Amino acid sequence: MKSVRHLAMMTAGLATLALSMPAMAQDERVVLTLHPIDSDALVENFNPNNPTGPQQYVRDFAYEPLWIDNIWHPENDFPALATAYEIADDLMSITYTLREGVKWTDGEDFNADDVVFTFEYAKAHQDYPMGIDVYMEETDTGTVVSAEKIDDYTVKFNLKEPDALARFALGGIYPLPEHIWSSVEDPKNFANTDIVATGPWTEVENFSRSSFELCRNETSRYNADNAIDCLRFPQLNGNEQIIAAMSAGEVDWLGTGLTDPEITFTPQSEFNNYWLPPGGDVNLQINTTKAPFNDLEFRKALSVAIDRDTIVDISTFGLTTHTRFPVGTGEAYATWLDEAALEPYTWLMQYDPDRAIELLEAAGFVDANNDGWRDNPDGSPIEFEINIPNGWTDWINTGQTISENLQDVGINAVVRTMDQGAWNDKARTGDFDSYIMWTNGGATPYNTYNPMFNPRNMEEGRVDYQAMHQMRLPEVEEALQAFRSTADRDAQQAEMTKVHIAVAENLPVIGLFANPTWYEYSTRNFEGWVTEENPFVRPVLFEGTRERVIHALALKPISR
Repeated sequence: MKSVRHLAMMTAGLATLALSMPAMAQDERVVLTLHPIDSDALVENFNPNNPTGPQQYVRDFAYEPLWIDNIWHPENDFPALATAYEIADDLMSITYTLREGVKWTDGEDFNADDVVFTFEYAKAHQDYPMGIDVYMEETDTGTVVSAEKIDDYTVKFNLKEPDALARFALGGIYPLPEHIWSSVEDPKNFANTDIVATGPWTEVENFSRSSFELCRNETSRYNADNAIDCLRFPQLNGNEQIIAAMSAGEVDWLGTGLTDPEITFTPQSEFNNYWLPPGGDVNLQINTTKAPFNDLEFRKALSVAIDRDTIVDISTFGLTTHTRFPVGTGEAYATWLDEAALEPYTWLMQYDPDRAIELLEAAGFVDANNDGWRDNPDGSPIEFEINIPNGWTDWINTGQTISENLQDVGINAVVRTMDQGAWNDKARTGDFDSYIMWTNGGATPYNTYNPMFNPRNMEEGRVDYQAMHQMRLPEVEEALQAFRSTADRDAQQAEMTKVHIAVAENLPVIGLFANPTWYEYSTRNFEGWVTEENPFVRPVLFEGTRERVIHALALKPISR
């Protein structure tokens, strides 16, 4: 395989695009209001690697990655703090050329020392989730062995094994300024109230528990073409409150679930718009470390007891789509599905309460004490929660449908709603029953399955949302390793089929439906939004979509 030298540059049109909003009368500033995460109250914490909320506000907008992959249009990526990368012939290293002339907000130069420091910092603080798969010799786990400074603006990452996909993760590194973070001894609990970064918006202003603004970085290279002064993040919680805020002209960009949008959303304002392109799957994440979820026959019964037609058509208002196979992913990766190999498992996605009862009875899940509910084979009661954030109407409806379905076959399952912050925190502990949970996306299904089955994502106290099932599947780990060790598409396909079959055989997660990509925007103040006719980047507002800063920079104010 030849080395890959990727020199993709920002399109010429992007350089002329500006983002703005009609000036606020009191100070003539230009403000874009966006809502990336629900919360009962904002917390003055801007730690870029704190997954409970802060990173939703500062990643991409304040802290830049090395590279912004344009997932929908990979021929048109967006170089960020790196301008080029080179993958070695043997897939054992990736070398990044860094952008020269970039300043941190305090005037210090950004250079290779910061990137190398960021890697070493991740290695020294394993409990601080920086998204770097550091190789640890004592456990023989991880991918990236070292970060090597070649010169002031060149860094080489050396890998443990050949990895054709490592550049997707390495490009997503958010470098930290060494001169600031080298003195931070406890990064996990560091509030980072004074942001030192390189992105378009870095200055926190007007902070309160109900809103704050992230304002222009006066040293940013984006300033010549960036007409927006501040991003405003309001505290909102629940679909209805959020949609009402947009309809009243208080929010410009959302990613919230909709209920029958042609009735509940677009009629509320002539400026309200939405587009819901197909997205990743939503699964029922069950905690397989505890009964009854540790029993495969129970998991099979659970799957066939669920009425997915009702969930798709009614609970989620007809905005979701069916998932055909019990593999944890769906039509977003349709080209990777070996339909003939997966056909024997389609029954697990079909509503059949009679078969669910047969499976439960045969496995010993009976009503041992005649209280109307099934018990575990050892006689202990079955009673579990389905955890969902407050205000997520479609998911709450889905949970209620699942609860009713399970109660119909004698399983005592109830929905419990909670503040999203508490919901996030509870997931990390690993101490829960079940969650309804989205799946991560990416250029290949590896981006979904790797976080789902990476053992380090199942460690107590730092359980990843994707790995909440906490089931080790060595055959999946081996297939994923083989997948990334080759750039040959046919070989990757064969390994992915192994993954699909292993997931279908073991049911670590219960597939529910394919979620739409939730995307709502207002044309009251801005034009230049991503649309179905002009899908230049993924329009997702949530952290994890590095293109969201490109979307913001592409907006232009509507003249009045």
